[in-house]
Amino acid sequence: MGNTIKMFVIAARDGNLAKNFYEGVFNWKVTDVGPLLQISGAGLSGHILKWPHNNHPTHTSMYINVENIQECLAKVEEMGGTVILPEMAVPTGGSIAQFVDPDGIIMGAYQGTTHAVSQSKAVIDFNQIGFFEIAAREGHRSLGFYEAVFNWRITDDGPVMSISDEDTGLDGHLFNWTFEEQPYLTLYIRVADMSACLEKVTELGGKVILPETEIPSGGTFAQFLDLDGNPIGIYSGR
Repeated sequence: MGNTIKMFVIAARDGNLAKNFYEGVFNWKVTDVGPLLQISGAGLSGHILKWPHNNHPTHTSMYINVENIQECLAKVEEMGGTVILPEMAVPTGGSIAQFVDPDGIIMGAYQGTTHAVSQSKAVIDFNQIGFFEIAAREGHRSLGFYEAVFNWRITDDGPVMSISDEDTGLDGHLFNWTFEEQPYLTLYIRVADMSACLEKVTELGGKVILPETEIPSGGTFAQFLDLDGNPIGIYSGR
């Protein structure tokens, strides 16, 4: 079995602006608990991180449960990633670390006293995270990286590679990113009304970068940038 997703983090320059944005778009409850703002209602434990590092871009990242952070970080470097935050204790217990994968995508590792079970659900409620997506310059390189670091099973079934939700606790995809913009990690949130959601995004200062688009298997999806330029996806229909 692979290592499950512990939580997601959205880095923002201004925590209060990000709080108002995400509460307005997805009706999430966001509570200021110090350096972090805690997100409730997303279907997965989440935080908005008040990002003070002007020399590093804001981003969306995920923290993955691992049995041993030091072994995980050694594997990261062996596979071509770079550790940017060595293991550090967290007040609530356990420890965390951060690294960038070969494409520069920021990811986190979490080691706690208990290993979280899969959070996979047959039905995703509205305004909850349904899946994640990794856009990589070289899909097969990233496939090898994430299989080695987290023991995820990834199936190459065409232009999109499927990441097993039995391993991660959340459905995931990996694909080749051929555009000039930087590779990225994004989360997709299920919404009841795509048009209304995209209107709210624009009203609150975000920018739609991919309008509503049909999914061959059914439903539609879209992408927008939040106030910090972080890409976020939404979808409907499943």
